[in-house]
Amino acid sequence: MKAEILEFIDAYIRPRVQADGGEVVAAGLEGGRLQLVLMGECAVCNGACGLREWIAQQLRSRFGPRLQVEFSAKKRYFQDK
Repeated sequence: MKAEILEFIDAYIRPRVQADGGEVVAAGLEGGRLQLVLMGECAVCNGACGLREWIAQQLRSRFGPRLQVEFSAKKRYFQDK
């Protein structure tokens, strides 16, 4: 299942996030908990809450409602202090 989830993220979710100047990367998958990192514009955008909700909804509809999707954000390098 892990390979299927990663393939789905790369083929379906990443291109849509990248189209808006962002990036999403899977940081880990243990049991039913998937950890994703938002980067680029999506890490600092006010609309990221809606993006997170959309991503989680897409993943749960494809891989089951028990999948827990957690997010973290990595700011752009010039914003890190």
